[in-house]
Amino acid sequence: MKLPSIPYLGAAFLEVWRRFPLVMLAATAGAIALMVLIEHNFVHDVEVKYSQIALTCSLGLSTFLCAALVIEKWKLKMPAAIIPHLVAAGLVAFYYASLHWNDFDNDNTVLRFIALNLAAHLGVAFIPYLDKASSVEDFWEYNKQLFGNFVVGAFYSGVIFAGLSIAILAVNELFHLDISEKIYGHLFILIAGIFNTTYFLSHFPKEFNFTTEPTDNQAIETPPSPYTTSFKNLTKFILIPIAIIYFLILYAFSTKILVTWELPEGWVGKLVLGFSVAGIFTYLLNYMLVKYDDSQLVKGYRRWFFFILLPMVALLFVAIGRRISDYGVTEARYVVATSGIWLLLMSLYFIASKKDNIKFIPISLAFFAVATVVGPFSAFQASQRSQTSRLLAIFEKNKMLKDGKLIPAADTLEQAEAEQVRSGIEYLSRNDYFEKMAPMFGLPKDSVPDWQATDLLISQLGITNAKPAGKQCYIDFKERNQREMAVAGYELVYQVYAYEQSKPAADFTGFAVSESGMSLQYYVQGVAQDSFDFQPFIQKLKDQGVECSSSEQPDSLSYFRTSGAGMEAVFHATNFSYYEGDKPTLREFNGQVLLRKKQ
Repeated sequence: MKLPSIPYLGAAFLEVWRRFPLVMLAATAGAIALMVLIEHNFVHDVEVKYSQIALTCSLGLSTFLCAALVIEKWKLKMPAAIIPHLVAAGLVAFYYASLHWNDFDNDNTVLRFIALNLAAHLGVAFIPYLDKASSVEDFWEYNKQLFGNFVVGAFYSGVIFAGLSIAILAVNELFHLDISEKIYGHLFILIAGIFNTTYFLSHFPKEFNFTTEPTDNQAIETPPSPYTTSFKNLTKFILIPIAIIYFLILYAFSTKILVTWELPEGWVGKLVLGFSVAGIFTYLLNYMLVKYDDSQLVKGYRRWFFFILLPMVALLFVAIGRRISDYGVTEARYVVATSGIWLLLMSLYFIASKKDNIKFIPISLAFFAVATVVGPFSAFQASQRSQTSRLLAIFEKNKMLKDGKLIPAADTLEQAEAEQVRSGIEYLSRNDYFEKMAPMFGLPKDSVPDWQATDLLISQLGITNAKPAGKQCYIDFKERNQREMAVAGYELVYQVYAYEQSKPAADFTGFAVSESGMSLQYYVQGVAQDSFDFQPFIQKLKDQGVECSSSEQPDSLSYFRTSGAGMEAVFHATNFSYYEGDKPTLREFNGQVLLRKKQ
């Protein structure tokens, strides 16, 4: 395999700009935006502005490519040829306008971008084959070429980036030029954004028919296999066995659930989705192999894959159903649930269908991707409705609604309900879903309370047993790197990042914030061994005049010596946070701990 020559790259670059001008314009503008971000060290104002441009250009790249494919497939001439480009430009402009200044503090922006980008990329995969005349074989060959070009282009890009990076490093070290490390980021963006895009588009198919029907005067010959030896071996001897192993693991886990009658944990849904995607990808690569390989492994995988997948879909529904029942709908759970519905439809279609039209896979997935983030049934709307309704149910149960306004509860809420109220209000505020809840607090509908205002709203409801409570305080210390600690006389040293959580996992060893928030607990294999009260440390900082949220505090204040029931400890804090109140409750601790048994 040879790397492309400079003359070849120049000619390919010009040809790509001629054939796909808007795609390359989007790639270039996106690369420039990312380079500006690197150059300005992601300063907030610059980050927001140019992140909007970068996201829009990335989405525009595949959207404009879809428009170009419509023109080429149906051989549109001017002025009709301009319509697809106008539609694509309108969609991209609408997406840019939908991005708000505060969106980059919100994970929903990432979810929306991923879903829309996925749909646009899938559009590239199926748009040339939306007409009924296009064969499934042509569709498969077209996507096989796209996949091959992507892999080869990524390999070339990696080799070029590694080679040039080493050359820059060598020149910098040998001639002491003091070249900024930012150059590596710029180089990566140029290669990934410009070179890789150019290479991929320069090999983009110009025709969409790869198979021809023989005429009456032609002899019917067996067509050559579209599988190279390496491609065939990858599918038959690597991907199919790996997919089978994955499903054996999941089936074994399902058997364990039935035997122990314990519902699965939250991560099961992610595993099922991951293995399902890997299995479907393998199914697509294996789709045509049955014509050229009569082995039972190849035939069996294509025939039985969706039958085997169906019980895994049921396991997925059990797992996500439990999470939604316990905690309501969130964007992540909605995505998992809708992915399960898509997998169910996929399985039923391929089990019932006699044609096994694989066009159904990208078309249906693109529809689900868009529906997940756009419209009244999107993940965002569903999450807002679910979390709001859960809060309203608690308020109504405890008679906290009067004339549409919230009032303090007559009696103390149960601990679980109090914590649901806190987490629910924080969730709605954090994700900008507070519109319906705001009037109940006497606030304007467009209010988006920050974490301090959220604490105030909860306190107004008279909910004092919602853990955690109070204003959040952050304490930072100056010395963070390479500070020595005297360890003589101590038996154990831990680098600790402890945070508020439910009971740690069964195999957890280390430190975690206690349920009360008053102390750090030391665990060995999931069993609490000792507890260290942090109230004296927080009080010590207050006595020294350290304010609620402070940075660059003297390192001399970061040490805290204490003891538990059976052990002594020295804590050295890098930073930590707590909730201020009558009794401050610890939120998280980051630093080092020395431990020994009491002497």
